[in-house]
Amino acid sequence: MKPHPTLHRIKFGELALGQRFYDPVSAEYFVKQSDRMAAMVTGIGDGTVPDEFETDDIVGVDQ
Repeated sequence: MKPHPTLHRIKFGELALGQRFYDPVSAEYFVKQSDRMAAMVTGIGDGTVPDEFETDDIVGVDQ
């Protein structure tokens, strides 16, 4: 994950359902929908197409 001063690193599995997070791989924000799925809400994402994440993927949450 590139340094991003307002983000705190956390594992995907530690996020709460409905929590917004930053994915450093796609450089976009997502919202967690289930234990393994999230939907992109920035860039080309409209929050309707789910994407799979591993529980130990490192993501960022705004502080």
